[in-house]
Amino acid sequence: MNNNERFADLWTDYLEGELDEHGLEELHELLASDERFVKRAADLLQTHRLLGLVVADASPRRDAFVRETLAQLPDSQDEFVSRVMSQVGAHRANVEPAVDRSHRRHPHGFHLAVVVAALLLVVGSLFVFQPKGQTPVTVDGKHPHVTTVGVRHARLASSSHAKFFGELAPPVNSVLPTYREYVLMSGLIEIWFPTGASAILEGPAVFHVSSDESLDLSVGRCSVHVPEGAEGFHVNTPVTRVVDRGTRFAVNVGEMSETEVQVIEGAADVYDMDQVDASTESDTRPATELLERLAGGEAKKYVSAGLVATKRVPFRATSYRSRLPDRVVSYETTFAVDGGAEDLTSVTVQRGGKVNRIPVESLIPARLTWFKSTEPRPYLCGQADFSEPRVDSLIDESLVTGAINPDGSVDPLTTDPILEGDAGTPGMAVRFEQPVVNGPGADVVIFDLQTFGNPLDGDAFHISPLKFRDGLKSYTIRKFDLTMESPEAKVLTNFYVHFFAEPAKSLEEFNSLKITRQNQSNKFRGLAVGIDLSDLGYASGETIQGLFIQDALDDVHHVDPVFIAGLPEEK
Repeated sequence: MNNNERFADLWTDYLEGELDEHGLEELHELLASDERFVKRAADLLQTHRLLGLVVADASPRRDAFVRETLAQLPDSQDEFVSRVMSQVGAHRANVEPAVDRSHRRHPHGFHLAVVVAALLLVVGSLFVFQPKGQTPVTVDGKHPHVTTVGVRHARLASSSHAKFFGELAPPVNSVLPTYREYVLMSGLIEIWFPTGASAILEGPAVFHVSSDESLDLSVGRCSVHVPEGAEGFHVNTPVTRVVDRGTRFAVNVGEMSETEVQVIEGAADVYDMDQVDASTESDTRPATELLERLAGGEAKKYVSAGLVATKRVPFRATSYRSRLPDRVVSYETTFAVDGGAEDLTSVTVQRGGKVNRIPVESLIPARLTWFKSTEPRPYLCGQADFSEPRVDSLIDESLVTGAINPDGSVDPLTTDPILEGDAGTPGMAVRFEQPVVNGPGADVVIFDLQTFGNPLDGDAFHISPLKFRDGLKSYTIRKFDLTMESPEAKVLTNFYVHFFAEPAKSLEEFNSLKITRQNQSNKFRGLAVGIDLSDLGYASGETIQGLFIQDALDDVHHVDPVFIAGLPEEK
């Protein structure tokens, strides 16, 4: 094992809190022997698995260290790293007693490394992974020396459950400013580039767009498709530059910056990133030597601490993601006088990889056919007064009228729900105006209203067949496609909730019991989720007449269905 590989192993053990005293001494010797290891150590303090622990183990001593370090922030990354690393070593030597750590998951040194990672993230926009000679953009995404007139830019094409550190996800079709660093904590996004290339990134990932034909990936996974005419698109990592030669390929940058390249089809050229940077610094034409060309069906891993080492790895076609999951992508509405969304006009859904905008007139309405509760609470929302039967609250196109807060069960149904009498099953049943066909992707859409005091991913609920048979099962939704954090989830117009003085134990009581109205001053958003009937065990092409819905009773909040509809069969 050479020094590069040994350093990678030792530094990984250190970050994970598994390095013993002998290993710590060896790590110090390596850091002292070659400044390239010190620089590499700073680069390897990746944030993706550390961010969730930053606050968890805070202490006054560490808080003081953070404030002191930020107050002494130097002008260069190397000086910053040097100071922080010396503090890490001193702290570890002073506070870590020689005790048996077999019962401890993370030594003090690991938690300090977490703080260091947070500091590196804070100054990342100043220091981390910027091409030499380039200046990062300002906070508002503008650069005083750059004009955008007549220039196209990389854009966020789509997203699925994307959560970013310290900010909401950018809206779909928004420009991603060059050199503006993003930390994708979880979920998926797709970026379109002006050249025609596209890249799908999977969280956790740290990245930025470096040009109209390049992406810089510090950590994480991406799948790249470069159509004919866009050859030359490249992905920069801390170790390599992967240049497309007409291909589909996947890049995975690990926590130690090791870079795995899987070429699905076509070919890709791989360069040493250190040599690329060195050649770019000169005013002459880059003379970087090609490390190797990978053809379709080939895969390699590259590790570097000054000298790139390569290792052949198994080819895995499944490492490449060709598209985002099927889901509800967005929806359109009318707007009330207060500016809030009101009536649904269309919903855009990806089904079987194809994105279609479906007008509300083409959806299959669902009518409430059963409702049973076990305690009094608000079960109706919408207008101030209901002149029509309350059971019609679901069938209209409004996203602020519905049968809300149904009862439920911790465990989903395994047998037919009972839809009559005192023994009736708590929850609600709906029947579609015409059969809904199980096709590719989502077959039913459910809209829910939610405020920030409720779970951001939406209230969990079970959805079940009205009639069970072999192969059919209930399915639990724990995260909506469009959540409170989705830019596509619209703020709804104000509405009333109607409180029932006693439980509604049947549909008749739901329609007739005395109610008291209350205006809602909180701002609600319209969440949406698609239901794939295949998840309930239905075969492709099979039809259903209705479904049963129960809250999952995982917290004090209940699901609030305001619109349920089947999707038309794809022709």
